[in-house]
Amino acid sequence: MYARANRRPSDDPPSGPSVTAADIVLRSERDAVLLKPAGLSSEAPATNGKGPATLLVQARALLAWPEAQLPHRIDRPTRGFVVVARDSAAVAAHNEAIRAGRWTKHYLARIAASGSQVDGRALIGQHHAYLRRDGAVARVVRSGGDPSTLVIEAIAPAPAPAAPGEWHAVIRLVTGRFHQIRAMLSALGFPLVGDQEYGGTRGHMYLDHASLWFPSIVDGSMQRAWLPIDPRREAVDPSIISALASAQPMEAQR
Repeated sequence: MYARANRRPSDDPPSGPSVTAADIVLRSERDAVLLKPAGLSSEAPATNGKGPATLLVQARALLAWPEAQLPHRIDRPTRGFVVVARDSAAVAAHNEAIRAGRWTKHYLARIAASGSQVDGRALIGQHHAYLRRDGAVARVVRSGGDPSTLVIEAIAPAPAPAAPGEWHAVIRLVTGRFHQIRAMLSALGFPLVGDQEYGGTRGHMYLDHASLWFPSIVDGSMQRAWLPIDPRREAVDPSIISALASAQPMEAQR
């Protein structure tokens, strides 16, 4: 069975990108879901050997699971939910569910608009591309890359409350390629604000893995990592919170 952490709106993040007990969103005897802050690497240490310990290193100490592994990762600049498997058997069980398409990931992104508003009619819906990794970035190519799919499910009807000319979007990730959301949004002409590697304007980049449905590796029931109230989430239009709150697992839509 999973226990939900008693997270309080007054919980303050520690200095620097770290995880604490307040960031444990769900926990069972075989796995846990942590809320990773932006700026913290999931697994790869800094190339210069400096900087904070990775999420995995911190999670092993926090959970007292020395053999813990990650069945998935999110980029260093991205905040949001990461599953930590207690051991190799647990990570294998999660990997099997991922291959079977039983995980559903929804992201909250802040994008730049080229005009006075985002053309939601052009963006809403399913988008396909071929992605090829080129060193530290992903490129959209005409052929020869990995087939990649995402669905833009909602666009805010008004600019971001604290950022005129920028808009929040809810994105369901169907395939999990390297830098997929960043590369595909750029190719669509709406890069993440601040993501200058992919053509974004200057500013603070915001990409949040805000909802995750996954089958329990304990009893098979569907679990959800989702925080209706998150003090560290950007202020967004109420319609975006509604879209995230109503997000369903993909297998329920089949």
